[in-house]
Amino acid sequence: MTGCCADQAASWTVYAMRLARSCRQCRETKRRCRRNGPGEPCETCRSRRLACEGDIRHQQPRPHGQPPPLLPKAHARIPPVAELASQITVEATNPQAQHSQGQEPSPVPLELSPGTAMEMVELYLSKINNGRPHSLFHPATLRSQVQGGTLKRCLLYAICAIGCRYSANPDTRAREPRLVAEAKRLLQLGIEDVCLEHVQACILIKTVCIDSSNAAEALYHRIASAMADVLRLNSLDTQRSTPLVVAEMRRRAWWTLYLSDNWCVSGLGVLSPIKHQPIVIDLPMDEADFLTLPVNHPAPPQGQACRPGPFAQKIRLSTLFELIQDLNRRVAAGGATTTELDREVEVLSGRLEDWKQGLPPGYEMSMDNIHRHQERGSGASFVLMHMAYHYFATLLYFRFLEGSNDTQARNRPRKRHQHKKEEEDTTSPESYKVYVERCKHNASAFSSLLRRARQLRDCEPIFPMIGHLATVSSSVLLHTLLFGDATELEAARDALQANFEALMELRRYWPATSAMVSRLVTFQNTCVLWSSRSSSPKNTHRLDGWMLRYLLERNLNTGQDTVPSPSSCSEPQNDLAPAHVEPWEFDNHDGSWLASRASDLAETVRYMDLP
Repeated sequence: MTGCCADQAASWTVYAMRLARSCRQCRETKRRCRRNGPGEPCETCRSRRLACEGDIRHQQPRPHGQPPPLLPKAHARIPPVAELASQITVEATNPQAQHSQGQEPSPVPLELSPGTAMEMVELYLSKINNGRPHSLFHPATLRSQVQGGTLKRCLLYAICAIGCRYSANPDTRAREPRLVAEAKRLLQLGIEDVCLEHVQACILIKTVCIDSSNAAEALYHRIASAMADVLRLNSLDTQRSTPLVVAEMRRRAWWTLYLSDNWCVSGLGVLSPIKHQPIVIDLPMDEADFLTLPVNHPAPPQGQACRPGPFAQKIRLSTLFELIQDLNRRVAAGGATTTELDREVEVLSGRLEDWKQGLPPGYEMSMDNIHRHQERGSGASFVLMHMAYHYFATLLYFRFLEGSNDTQARNRPRKRHQHKKEEEDTTSPESYKVYVERCKHNASAFSSLLRRARQLRDCEPIFPMIGHLATVSSSVLLHTLLFGDATELEAARDALQANFEALMELRRYWPATSAMVSRLVTFQNTCVLWSSRSSSPKNTHRLDGWMLRYLLERNLNTGQDTVPSPSSCSEPQNDLAPAHVEPWEFDNHDGSWLASRASDLAETVRYMDLP
């Protein structure tokens, strides 16, 4: 009896000692597992209403003499790729019914072979991580982490969720919603674990949310920005104390958030969460150097900066984007005089030209330079840099499509106590014509570069941001097709057709592109509706605040309630005209000049297969 009691006591002692270890949920999220006592569920599982391994209060009684079950070893770690093959937990297909009964949604297993997981990672590296639109990860390091099981699962699933979009296998593409759901779940479980991998996961999940939820996109952007502040990614001290590969990934994460901040602020109308302090870190190194950097490369001597690449040049250019945004918002709000706005346009125009002239040798726009960067692995980043330049220039000069200087003078607000003679001192009509030509030139140049990039290996622009940029370019081309000279029509039609083809290709990977094309159709209908209702079709089309907001706010609702009615214009209107006009309907009620333009547009609109 004494020996039996001793064995039982030893068994329960071992069991109690093992209960003190972390449960599976806390081990996966790397959180401290706190519990009130042996056999009690931990605080994390209790607060999240999860089944805790340490909770023995509601376990079934064991037969007499059966030893207690042994828990998994806390130090045992299953590689994520192997874990993917066994289970990926996601929400049930009908979580609302379970929530209504006060239950948590049950996980649904999803089988994913290691080969498929690595295929998704490779697709992400080739389609997104090579500078279109960012290069967050060092490829050799990422592959080593995935194969060795040291990469956080939430980040692995987020990478796979984007990579699977580019797979030729429909079954692989169908896994994207479940991968996103699991990446979000694991990230939320470990939200208090502030680390670089979670910053990267937030950036990728934010990218996926562009297709589904504007609010979620802004939320994950703010979470990533807050974590970047806690990690002090914008600090020289933290950069110097880490290896070169890690330091460069930290820099790239912060600069990616910096550029994404412009995108979120303009597209969602939220305040900037990251531009509240001076920028002290260096610009990212050249993409080709970073992507081929040895894993154990030593850090450069203090004070020695790495060679910048296209990504760094694009960051320098992006400092003008916020100024152009602010200028166009004031134009849309009507809160400044035309003279004041024209002076700012002249200054920003000079700064854009200075950036272009200041590019290092080998970075000017030419086919030779495109091929050179393509061979080095930075072709996509080089193309995107010049696309951004044409986009910014198009935004800067867009309002001058409104018409002549006389039309501008009639519509601009007048300051109190300002004499009419002083107010008329503004930009000459010749300057306005130059700005109009620059706007059309940059819109066409963007379309031409987009067409070239789609034909070059590893330079294809197939990421979400391109959809909005191509829509802005198409708006100018559409305006030219409807209201330009006869000599401009053929080139505008060809460029617009090329843009539509690019948008349709992009929609295969990012379905939200359909909404951007719908916005373009709304823009077309609004332009034509104004002109068709006007008594003088030669000089009545006016780009008002709504159309400028259309260019700036990529998530602006394009429903009929947000589109301004032509009846609000000062020109006499025909109340019997239809509220919505299709391009092929103009020959029934409009002049021949407009019908001919609309027939040209109808040829390119056929490429759009909108729902």
